[in-house]
Amino acid sequence: MPAEQPLTSRQRHGGPHVGPGGGASRSSSAGRLDQTAALLAPVALIGGLALAGGGFDVTARHIAGLAAWLTVVAMLVFGAGARAKLERPLYWAGGLIVGLALLSAISSFWSGSVELSVTEADRVLTYLGFFLAAFLIAQTDERRQRFAEGLAIAAALVALLALGSRLLPHVIVTAESLGSGSRLRYPLGYWNADGAVAGIGVALLLWTSRRGAWAALRWASVGAIPALLLTLYFTYSRGGLLALAVACGCLIALSGDRLWLLATLAIGALGALPALLAVQARGDLANDYATQATIDQGVTVLLILVCGIALSLLLFAGLRWEERREGRLSGRALDISRNPAVLRGIALAAALLAIVAVVAVGGRAWHQFSSSDIQFSTNPQSRITDLSGTGRKEFWSAALDAFGEKPVLGIGAGTYKFAWDQHRSVEDPVHDAHSLYLQAFAELGAVGGILVLALVGSLLWFGFAAWREASGAQRERNAALLAAMVAFAVGAAFDWFWEIPALGAFLFLPAGVLVAARCAQIAADPRRQGTSEGRRFGLTVTTLGLAWIAAIALVGPLLVEREIDSSRAAAARGEADSAVNHAETARSIEPFAASPYVQLGLLAEQQGEYEAAAADFGDAIEREDRNWQWYYLRSRVEHEAGDEAAALADLERARRLNTLETCLRGREWKC
Repeated sequence: MPAEQPLTSRQRHGGPHVGPGGGASRSSSAGRLDQTAALLAPVALIGGLALAGGGFDVTARHIAGLAAWLTVVAMLVFGAGARAKLERPLYWAGGLIVGLALLSAISSFWSGSVELSVTEADRVLTYLGFFLAAFLIAQTDERRQRFAEGLAIAAALVALLALGSRLLPHVIVTAESLGSGSRLRYPLGYWNADGAVAGIGVALLLWTSRRGAWAALRWASVGAIPALLLTLYFTYSRGGLLALAVACGCLIALSGDRLWLLATLAIGALGALPALLAVQARGDLANDYATQATIDQGVTVLLILVCGIALSLLLFAGLRWEERREGRLSGRALDISRNPAVLRGIALAAALLAIVAVVAVGGRAWHQFSSSDIQFSTNPQSRITDLSGTGRKEFWSAALDAFGEKPVLGIGAGTYKFAWDQHRSVEDPVHDAHSLYLQAFAELGAVGGILVLALVGSLLWFGFAAWREASGAQRERNAALLAAMVAFAVGAAFDWFWEIPALGAFLFLPAGVLVAARCAQIAADPRRQGTSEGRRFGLTVTTLGLAWIAAIALVGPLLVEREIDSSRAAAARGEADSAVNHAETARSIEPFAASPYVQLGLLAEQQGEYEAAAADFGDAIEREDRNWQWYYLRSRVEHEAGDEAAALADLERARRLNTLETCLRGREWKC
């Protein structure tokens, strides 16, 4: 591992680092266009997904996936494949992602729902598009710099949009603004997701405050940190706090600039403190009541936040002055912060403190975490310190039960919700295990669980290797990207972040950049021999083939979703023939999917055609035989048709598949 190179005066003060060969591209208009595109690509992707609710819905996710794959194809057509550095990290990372997509698709043969399993395979193909697009874009050092800055800007914009919807609900009017609930969930649709983006964003902004290419970006980063901390507070999210701690802790631990990063983080916290105290004193705003007082209090807190930001910028200016002065005291503190012996001592002390904390409060913490009560506190601020798992123990137990049923290949991708209906101990409906890794073991068995662990572990390892072999500004950038990935990987163990592409982008986009950096490091090794022309041609052909497969896989569900939405809209307008036509079009696009048959059955029931409806629901059951809802729907139309024996038989099947569903008790068909 090469020793860390001493920073030049320009680098110490945040000047841009130009990698090998970067100067020529910098002087050309084509080079500037490349760098601008690299900066805007993550902003456009993550920003678009955020405005679409985080990308949880099929339509938004698949459009983002198609856009990513279109970018990949366009870059290959214009020769990006011929210039790419191709080494083992790319093959391992890409192969593992493809393997997960393939296993998810194959699991449709035993999952009991081809539609759900294929949808999960499509999700992985979307992430593969993110990864490959980032890899191809990040083939030069300057583009890697711009792309990383774009990630920081994207995270900041998402968090600022969320904060604006809370402080100015009369200006940023959304369905989830004024009076929609105390916990901030716009724009990603989930408070923990908003909190995680804010936490990761703070870490990335710490890096840009130090290593941003432009002075304006560095100062803007410092000014945005208090706002992101306030955003995180409004989510009342422990997951957000965890993301903040992991991302910032990882960045500070891996950075040679850790002393200045710590100081900048403290400055940002001081800037946010007045606004945080002001929110606590304003109950309408803190609880997001639908009152004029909430709007007035939001404006007041915004003004206080602006003052706090001004304080942060003033303190940051003092920090920069102290750094430029290169005083003996600050120089000594900087040397100590980089002393390996001191760092080992701090790490040992931290480990001992963690052990003491586990021994002291571990039992009580686990008791609270494992409580079966998943009701949220009426006081949102108390959620931050509450140790309750809000049902995660039950979610994870259901996943383990499902794994025990089929430990080798699992119950099938996307079908955890069926296992939850059968194994749950609480009544709340849940679709995800709230843990990427446990859900992978449940749905794809030991094979899929190990594959997911290998995928995430490999991406982190390649990122760590890229950081370890870099020096100077490149090492600092790699540390920031790796910190974002680690924060996502840890958060995904406790929540359903994998299903939110706007968050998944913070794993796969940085991974693409770091794998590109690692491949460039390996290719630059003077001991390396041979040519990669054949491999580059193979990459182009293979990737174009994958792009074709991905396009087909992503377009189908996208069109089905659109046709079913059109069918529902036509039915709401009373246009029965149009509604049926749209549903039949959806069926013709994906005849293996259950949802078009369900829509046709509902339309037939609406028209009083109960026998036809029962047949359509029967077709849905053939394609998704573990879904209790389809048995219930068929029992309902059988009851309406007067076939009580068949209706009671289907109702009993629905009860066996969902033992705790209260609406299935009795014979009133009110689900």
